[in-house]
Amino acid sequence: ISFILTRLLSCLLLQAAVMLLLSKGERMCPASCRCEGKIVYCESGIFQDIPENITTGCQGLSLRYNNLLVLLPYQFAHLNQLIWLYLDHNSINTIDALAFHGVRRLKELILSSNKINYLQNNTFSAIPNLRNLDLSYNQLQYLQPGHFYGLRKLQNLHLRSNGLKQIFIRTFLECRSLEFLDLGYNRLRSLTRTTFLGLFKLKELHLEHNQFSRINFFIFPRLTNLQALYLQWNRIRSINQGVPWTWQKLQKLDLSGNEIQMLDPAVFQCMPNLQILNLESNKLSSVPVEAVAAWTSVTTISLAGNAWDCSPSICPLMRWLKTIRDSKDISMICSSPKSVQGERVVDAVRNHTTSLITLTSTIKESTPMNTMSPTSPEAPTFIPELQFEHMAFHKIIAGSVALFLSVSLILLVIYVSWRRYPNTMRQLQQHSVNHKRRKKSRKQEQDLNSQLQEYYLSYHSNSETMDSLVNEPRPCTCTISGSIECEV
Repeated sequence: ISFILTRLLSCLLLQAAVMLLLSKGERMCPASCRCEGKIVYCESGIFQDIPENITTGCQGLSLRYNNLLVLLPYQFAHLNQLIWLYLDHNSINTIDALAFHGVRRLKELILSSNKINYLQNNTFSAIPNLRNLDLSYNQLQYLQPGHFYGLRKLQNLHLRSNGLKQIFIRTFLECRSLEFLDLGYNRLRSLTRTTFLGLFKLKELHLEHNQFSRINFFIFPRLTNLQALYLQWNRIRSINQGVPWTWQKLQKLDLSGNEIQMLDPAVFQCMPNLQILNLESNKLSSVPVEAVAAWTSVTTISLAGNAWDCSPSICPLMRWLKTIRDSKDISMICSSPKSVQGERVVDAVRNHTTSLITLTSTIKESTPMNTMSPTSPEAPTFIPELQFEHMAFHKIIAGSVALFLSVSLILLVIYVSWRRYPNTMRQLQQHSVNHKRRKKSRKQEQDLNSQLQEYYLSYHSNSETMDSLVNEPRPCTCTISGSIECEV
């Protein structure tokens, strides 16, 4: 009996211990937070400090969308099992140099969308296993080498939209494993040859939406593994290579939205494996033949939004575009000469080629073989310059439609006026009839007046006639103009 009681008592104690542990585990999830195993989500927007009672075995902590202001020394030291920490979308403006001491296992740290304007040296040196660091959408203006000291395993670094003005030399020297670097949407004006020193494994570099006016690719001499370079929407007017060296792995280059007027063939001769090239929205009028010849591996190209000169010099480019599958040339518009302004480059080149073929065949048919001068067998044939005015089919259609619509509108106005205002239309008709009658009566009066002549009286005065008129009655004859005769 004592044995049975002993076993029963031990079972009750075990159950009580289990219940105590379970209740303790429940209490380890802070209020207003959500816990899923070893992951804690405190994103309610009410926290101004790190919540208490977070279990020490926590591996993931999200404090996004709160009101954190300052990160104090050893703030996360009790969470030494943390693997990722999200602190974005707060109001953090100050980070102590010892804030991340004690979380050596941390691999991902998100600090984006805060108000950080200054970083102390060695801020991240206590987390050497960090793989992903996001500092985008803050207020950093300068980067120094000490900011990223000790981050030799870092692979992704986000610094977008900080208002960066300057990057000091050897800033990324410790980031030997970096593969992705985003410096877009800042205020960078220039770079030096030592800016990217040490980034031997970098594959993708973002420099878009900065303030570069020219780019010398000699500033990237050691980025031997770079595969994608983004330089769109700067103020770049010229690009050049400087000292030639080969980018063996560069596959994508984006230069759209700049002010480039001329392409340097040497730049593309150093990129033998370039596959995707974007040159949209620049000021290009032509592309040198040498540059086109260097695009041996390009499979996707964008050339729209430039001021293309549709003279015969553009023919090599158009011939090359026909050889690639993804040629986004449908939006290429002619800017000059005036005869083809606004037309697509493809149509202008096709019409020009057709005109030349027609002209050549016409000249050959009209010129007999034996009309060559025997005294000058090698005299060159002179082909006069003819100006061809091409009218596209869509212009004819548009004109016809406009004419049809105009006539229809006039007829519609007349019909509506006749239906809605019949009295007015009858008055107009009566007025027109009266006007015609008045005009006809005036014409008849003018014809009658032209037929009447001025009457006049002709007579001869002599003595005999006068005596006869006084002394004795005799018949006399007078003649009145208008063939009227009377006897007296």
